[in-house]
This record gives sequence, structure tokens and C-alpha cells, in this order.
Amino acid sequence: MIKMVYHVTGWGYNEMTQWIYDSQGERGIAGMTIYICDDSKSDLLRLNHHLQEYLSHQDQKITIESFQSGEELLRRYEETMEKPSLIFLDIYMDDPDGMSVAHTLREEHYEGGLIFTTSSMEHAMDSYNVDALYYLQKPYDHEDFMNAIRRCTSIFEGTSKQYRINVQGKELQIPLRDILYFETGRHVTLIHTLTDTISITKVLSEVCEDFEQNPEFIKVGRSYLINRLYVRNVDPAEIEMMNSAVIPIPVRLQREIRQQLKEDRFSKT
Repeated sequence: MIKMVYHVTGWGYNEMTQWIYDSQGERGIAGMTIYICDDSKSDLLRLNHHLQEYLSHQDQKITIESFQSGEELLRRYEETMEKPSLIFLDIYMDDPDGMSVAHTLREEHYEGGLIFTTSSMEHAMDSYNVDALYYLQKPYDHEDFMNAIRRCTSIFEGTSKQYRINVQGKELQIPLRDILYFETGRHVTLIHTLTDTISITKVLSEVCEDFEQNPEFIKVGRSYLINRLYVRNVDPAEIEMMNSAVIPIPVRLQREIRQQLKEDRFSKT
């Protein structure tokens, strides 16, 4: 079932209009509320159309709430107990703009997914400051939209995955969502997590092999393997992580890694 809720004015509706669709089909993003916010009526309807086309094949209960301003979205967010799992945000809106809304949401401890929709790639690097999942550039087609959706499903499914490693004869299972980065130490590899630092005898090159098929982890030189979800900022010569750790980028790799992290927000995978 898809429930459409419009929090808009000037469309010939009252404050809220609901459209209900029944759907059956394959498994996808399950049981969630999605916010979409764009001050352009045509862009808002277009994104709704792409979502409906995708969600019509899902056998789940999903609510989509649409807003024409960041102010309306933030008001709704504050007044409801059911927080959205995913938010699509246009960047270029009247005060507050999408980036400001994203910062406010993160300050309010919103932990769900953020996808920016915008006509310019000017703020692509800024999206790291709010841990955005994707940067969807207008005009986009359904294939571009699906690239964004695939990134979301891989992120949400990844929250239950674990890294299994032997530590002093015992198997340790570390949720991937808890790992910030791996670092080469003196004859050991250090695993920096949200709450602790764990030392393992496995060398970093072997750890990197374990994560070859995981696009969320990026190798930075010979000494680091970082979780891109916890990148706060990217400078020409270093990467700042969410725990304020600074990861140096080797000179020969600076352009490559910076471009990789930049494109990662809107790459077609």
C-alpha cells in the first residue's frame, strides 16, 4: 500500500490530501515513511511519479509525504512521532534552503537517509557534512532515480551486516555500521568503531580483500580503509571523519580519492 500525503498550498487542495494505492510485487524498501521537499510543483510531481512507479512493485506499506518548503517539512518533522526513513531534499529553495534543512535535521538527531535533488553539482562536497546518501542532479530520468534508490537499499540492508574477525582466539562480530575506519598499526591493524578501538593481527591488505565487494569502504593509501558513511569533510590533502580523526591522503592519490568521494554521491552504479 502506498499512502500519498501532500502538505502544500495553492494546488486547489486543503492543507492535506491523501491518495491510497494498493500494490503487490517484489521486495524493496520496507515499511517506511518518505519525505520529499521541492519548491517546484513540476519537480515535486515528477519525483512523486518516479517513487510511485518504483513502489507500485513493492508489497509493503509506505507513506510518502510531500512538502513545498523546508519550513513545512521541519514543522511536520517536529510534530510527528513517526520519523521518515528517507528524505529527498531540493537544495535551491527559499530560506531555509535544502542544505540548511539537512543541517537542522542532523542537529535534531535525525539518523535516516538524505538524498539531495538539485540542478547544480556545486554543493556535492558539502553533502558529506550532513552524511547524504546520494546527490541526484536535475534533470534526471528513471534510471538516475533508480541509482539513488539502489544506494538507499544497499545502505539499509547493510545495517544488519557484520564483520567477523578472530581476536585472541575468539570470534568477534562487529556491525559494519559501527566501523569508522581501519588503520595500519605496529604489526597490527586497528579497527576504529563508534565506541572503541580494536587491535587485530590481520594486516590491512587482507582486510581490504575482505571489503573488495563493499562499496561503502574506500582504501586511502597503504594505511587506511575508511567507511565513507562517516566522512565529515574532504580537503585536498586529508579526510576528516565524524569522530574528528584526520586521514591524510597521499599526494599521488589526492585527486583520485577526492574525485572518488565526490562522485560517490551521484555516481551511476
